[in-house]
Amino acid sequence: MSELSATQQIKNYVLHECHMDKVGIAGIDRFNESPEGQHPTDFLPGCKSVIVFCTRLPDGAVETTFRAFEDLNYGVHGIYGAFGYSGAPNYMLMFANYRLSRFVEKLTGCTAMPEPCGPTHGAKMMSMRHCAYAAGLGEFGWSSLMLTPEFGPRNRFGAVLTTAELEPDPMYHGPQLCDPARCHVCEKLCPTGAIPPYTEGSGRIVESGGKEIAYGQVNWNKCRIMCHGTGKDFNESGTDIIPQDLEDPINDDLTNINRYYSKYPRRDYIQHNPTWKCGNCLTYCPVGSWYEKFRDTKLTNTDVDQYIDKEEV
Repeated sequence: MSELSATQQIKNYVLHECHMDKVGIAGIDRFNESPEGQHPTDFLPGCKSVIVFCTRLPDGAVETTFRAFEDLNYGVHGIYGAFGYSGAPNYMLMFANYRLSRFVEKLTGCTAMPEPCGPTHGAKMMSMRHCAYAAGLGEFGWSSLMLTPEFGPRNRFGAVLTTAELEPDPMYHGPQLCDPARCHVCEKLCPTGAIPPYTEGSGRIVESGGKEIAYGQVNWNKCRIMCHGTGKDFNESGTDIIPQDLEDPINDDLTNINRYYSKYPRRDYIQHNPTWKCGNCLTYCPVGSWYEKFRDTKLTNTDVDQYIDKEEV
């Protein structure tokens, strides 16, 4: 029996030694459309391959969002922050990055650079979503989240850049994971309307490996404000601090909102910048079959089927 290739040894190491759930490899040509400053060679000159992997988020941690938004049990939502978003998953990925980089360098003799995962140590990082897309792990949803066929959006991604030339994986060509013309769950369950309704031609186009996909042009101001806890149900004022009719996703005046932050600092969360404070677009997304698994368990009172158009027959 022939020895395993370096590519297969690396994949096995990711899955069995780093305990990740999926792994894929993107060749450097998959990043030809990267924005300035976000190309792998901007981080590692001579980079030839990007190894991308993911850890599945525990359903029980993710679904604490239900307790916050449906039961107004806000404190429980911190479990999502710690175990379903920025705490344990990022550290698990960070240690996987470190171990994998050492393994790749020892195996191949080439340079391997770990990429940061999430807001860790203030390091500049590539977009893990776009890396995962380029490595064939899944597709973008309309919410701009990266979806895998196995876990939907309930993943966190990490990546290692290397000058080793490895065998790339094909782009994802399985069943379409998100059909925004039919499914409006993320749009309807976004508390501040940050995710726009789908209209043909309105999405942001991403191209990699000869495959093109569009996702929604999210109003990041509205998303940021909700995550920071300025919806009326998530702050002490009893009112919506963010207007519901903001139009410009880049240049809206946030003076009043920033003034609110200084008046009502968050006192009850583990992060200084609680970007996990919402999470509805991730939690309620039906891709990955969580809704089918938990439909009859009373974990949620929200019927997401009402936001999915029936297919014409």
